[in-house]
Amino acid sequence: MQDTAFINTFRFPKSLCKLLISELEPHDVQKSSIPFDLRFLTSLYFYGHGSYQKCVGNNYMLSMSQSSVSRALHFISKLIVDVKGSEIYFPSSAQDVSDAKKGFYTKFGIKGTIGAIDCTHIGIVSPSTTDATTPLSLFMNRKGFYSLNVEAVCDHRLLFTAVNARYPGSCHDSGIWTTSPTRMHLTNTYNTQSDSWLLGDQGYPLEPWLLTPVAELSNAREVRYNKLHAKARNTIERAFGVLKSRFRCLHYSPEKASLIIYACTILHNILLKHGVAADLGFEEVLEESQDTEIVFENPNFREGARVRERYIMSL
Repeated sequence: MQDTAFINTFRFPKSLCKLLISELEPHDVQKSSIPFDLRFLTSLYFYGHGSYQKCVGNNYMLSMSQSSVSRALHFISKLIVDVKGSEIYFPSSAQDVSDAKKGFYTKFGIKGTIGAIDCTHIGIVSPSTTDATTPLSLFMNRKGFYSLNVEAVCDHRLLFTAVNARYPGSCHDSGIWTTSPTRMHLTNTYNTQSDSWLLGDQGYPLEPWLLTPVAELSNAREVRYNKLHAKARNTIERAFGVLKSRFRCLHYSPEKASLIIYACTILHNILLKHGVAADLGFEEVLEESQDTEIVFENPNFREGARVRERYIMSL
């Protein structure tokens, strides 16, 4: 295949695809008569095209039975997560935090920012109704389809630095944030002299480590702050758009969907880190922001308001 055709088919350049195969194949413990590279390419094709497993198996390049595709997809997804999971990491060291802040300031003129956060709905098929602990209604989102509500943080390069794909579609963004490992990390590392924060929309509570837009503007500084905030926070919308345009796979049970989501976000980061452009002819889908403002006062609201006001005054 020509390089362009290969990328359109598998979403990866040939050279990077070969590199990934060489890194993953030594960890292949699946007892299968099907060559590893064929199982890997089959999974990439599935991630990129959102086809049904039977259609993938019937592809003239990847002739496999539906059951073989299913086994390969589960195994390869888990292998990517286990072996390459370190491709997604939150800035924790002083150097990583400094690089993230510098990137956001250089691109958007906003200080102290280490990431943008939001949630996106990833569609799944109707889950089984036999499990009383996870009724069908839990997965029906406000847009009227079954999904997982996936929380993610990205940096100025559209690289994902945190992904949380454990919650059904009915969960509100702020509810997921309440128990988020990212929030727990920021809570534990925050001090009153800290000048590092995430940017979130009005679906999130204002906290010292998570700054939201000003709801009722009263002066020019607040107007400017909201504009800078919106431009910088849009990185997470664009990251979701690129992810969904590159990897269009249909998801099945919630458990399998979560695994595939983690695998695709890892592959997304690998592509960007290797300089594979985000606009290879795929339609970019911008996310719809959740406009519902959090109106309750959470325990960290006063400190969050103080941090935001201090930043606005610095403009």
